[in-house]
Amino acid sequence: MKRIHFDSKYIPQILTGEKTTTVRRGIRRYAVGERVQLVASNKPFATAEVVSVEVKRLSEIDKRDARRDGFASKEALLRDLRKIYGKLHDEEFVTIIHFRILHY
Repeated sequence: MKRIHFDSKYIPQILTGEKTTTVRRGIRRYAVGERVQLVASNKPFATAEVVSVEVKRLSEIDKRDARRDGFASKEALLRDLRKIYGKLHDEEFVTIIHFRILHY
């Protein structure tokens, strides 16, 4: 089973359903229906199912994407992504993985 790693600060948002996506740098391969283990600090905290996968350029991210990812605005999401990945370019590809929690 693939693992998707998160900072532990996101666990409450994920478990309450406020955060139902994750944005990852580059093009990532996940299949719709695939079960994944959600992990923080190398410890699993939930099992989820991939609902859909979108590949976009960073410049195409919008407010709806940010809200599904648990952020109030696109700018807040981009700030957080830059903290994680460093310098990002508008034309760079990101993968948005939509998931639903199966159990925790």
